[in-house]
Amino acid sequence: MDVLCVGQLAADILVRPVDRVDFGVDTRRVEGIDIKNGGDCLNVALGLRKLGASVGFSGLVGDDQLGEYLRGVITAAGIDARGLRKTREARTCSCLVLINGGGDRCFFYYGGANDRFSLADVDMGSVRGASVVHVGGTYLLPRFDGEGAARLFSEARSRDRLTSMDVTWDTTGRWLDVIAPCLPHLSYFMPSIREAREIAGTEDPKQIAAFLQEKGVGTVVVKLGEQGCYVKPGAEPGFFSGAFKTEVVDTTGAGDSFVAGFLAGVVKKWDVKSCAELACAVAAMNIRAVGATAGIPTLEEARQFMQARKG
Repeated sequence: MDVLCVGQLAADILVRPVDRVDFGVDTRRVEGIDIKNGGDCLNVALGLRKLGASVGFSGLVGDDQLGEYLRGVITAAGIDARGLRKTREARTCSCLVLINGGGDRCFFYYGGANDRFSLADVDMGSVRGASVVHVGGTYLLPRFDGEGAARLFSEARSRDRLTSMDVTWDTTGRWLDVIAPCLPHLSYFMPSIREAREIAGTEDPKQIAAFLQEKGVGTVVVKLGEQGCYVKPGAEPGFFSGAFKTEVVDTTGAGDSFVAGFLAGVVKKWDVKSCAELACAVAAMNIRAVGATAGIPTLEEARQFMQARKG
């Protein structure tokens, strides 16, 4: 396979629009309530598959309806689901997502099976069959984060595989302490500016990249939202890649679709600037639809989008 995705998956319950919550009002009508796939790692896996990559997934769900729903989503997308394990000790992770009229969202998160996921749930043999090993959902995988992920990355690098990691918000506030064991084993690290600021202690993307590369990261990619991204590839000069202007419907999964776009370029062996441009395009297209992966384009659609914006 091109990419083995390891980590977080969830069932998202999307409610829109919700511009405020008033517990003094018994009932309010909304335009839509939908159940969609979610979770950082699953979003990346689905995005990569839509972009044409061959993908495997390793994660943990509960023995329940939401778990079966997510398994169905994964298999229907053509993703290798042999690494998706089931537990009776916890329910499948779920997330209530409130989306306001501007497309911004707020998450209410139940960890469930993700809280029990550990390195023991990963078939280490699957690393041999992947060109890239990506971990998503870091900071929401308490039994896997840190040493568990570092051991997986170390195994991948020992087999000359590329490695990649994205993180989410650390509700424990430990930030660097959690991910420090992973950094020397990472080919690519792609945090958002909000997360990177907490990890590195600065808002300057160039200083963030320098800090992370001193810790051992190969290529640092800092997601800057509507400003695009900053990329520092190894010893080469860093550069900014601008975002594409687009209609914003729902920003859920914006960062995950960016990661999928970037890794799709890596798999295609594109140069790093083309990977960044593709990542920005995929993210821009994805946020035009409701759901974490609903708007992800095919590779050809993304190319046409980029060409039209350049023209």
